[in-house]
Amino acid sequence: MAALRLIDLGERRLIERIRRFYGYRWPEDDCFYIRNGKKYLLMTADSMPKSSHIPDGISAESIGYFLAAANISDIAAMGGMPRYFMSALTFPDKTKISYLDGIERGISKCLRKYGVKMAGGDIKEGTEVNLTGFVIGEVEANRILRRTGMKIGDMLCITGSLGKNAAGYYTWRRNRSAKAAEALVHILPRVREGRFISENGATAAMDLSDGVYSAISQLSKLNGIGFDIHASKVPTDPLAQKVSSSLNIPIEEIALNFGGEYELLFTIPKAKFDSMYSLSQKNGIKISCIGVVTKGTNRLIKNGKPIRITESGYEHFR
Repeated sequence: MAALRLIDLGERRLIERIRRFYGYRWPEDDCFYIRNGKKYLLMTADSMPKSSHIPDGISAESIGYFLAAANISDIAAMGGMPRYFMSALTFPDKTKISYLDGIERGISKCLRKYGVKMAGGDIKEGTEVNLTGFVIGEVEANRILRRTGMKIGDMLCITGSLGKNAAGYYTWRRNRSAKAAEALVHILPRVREGRFISENGATAAMDLSDGVYSAISQLSKLNGIGFDIHASKVPTDPLAQKVSSSLNIPIEEIALNFGGEYELLFTIPKAKFDSMYSLSQKNGIKISCIGVVTKGTNRLIKNGKPIRITESGYEHFR
C-alpha cells in the first residue's frame, strides 16, 4: 500500500491530523486570541512561496504589499485593529538586492496605509523565495468576531463585491499580462468594514481568502448548520461579469468558488440588518445580504431552484 501524501488529504484534513499530536483543540478562527483585560490580543501568520502563490510578472513591491495585506485581512475578519507586523523571509543567495528592496518597499507601503508598525523578524537563504508574515492586533472583548456565534435564521452577508480576483486570474492565464497579474495581488484588507460590522450586530465572520464556498463549507462543519445563498443577490465585479461572458464560465463559479477574495463574509440577526445597512450607506461601506443560515445543507438558489453546493472552494494541497 502506497504511503499517504499531503495531496491525498488536503489542507483541512491535514489540520485535523496535526491537532492529534497536541491532545487539545485550539480555536478554528482567522486568528488565535488571548484575553488581555478588556481586549483580546489577536495573532495570525501566513506564508507565500513564490513558486505557488505569486504569478509571473508581478513586481517585488506588489508581492511585499500582498504579503502584508493578506495577513492584515485575518485581523480584519475578527473585527480587530492590526498593530504590529513581523516577517520571516527566505531568498536564494544570488537574489538581487533590488528585489529585496522592492519586497520591503511593498510591505512598508501596506503597513503605513493601515497604521501598522514593523517589529522585525528573520531573513535566511534557501533554494527558493518564501515569504511569511506575522501580525499582532487587538479587539475589544465585546466586539470580537469568531467563526461561531451564528444562529438559524441569521442573514448571510458580505462586504464589497466578488469575482474580481478570479477574473484577474482567468485573464492572466490567457495572456500572462502584467496588468492582470498585478490585479491578482492588489487586495484591500477590510479593516474598516470589520470594525463596523463588529460594532453593529454581526454574530460571526471570516475573510474570503479561499472563496465563499470554502467559507460556508468550513462554517457548516464547525457550527452544524447550513446556508442558502441566492445567486441573484450576490454582487459581482464588472470584470467578473465580462470574463464570465467572454469565457463562458458561470458567474457563480467566478464569484463564489475561487480563492483570492479578501472581502468579509458575516452573519447578523435579521432584526439588526436594516439598521446596519442604513448606517453602512451613511458611512460609505458596501454590504449585501446574499442568503440565510439554515438547519439544512448548503444550497445555491438559482432561478428559483435550490442546487446543493458540493464544492468546497480553494484548498491547499488539493
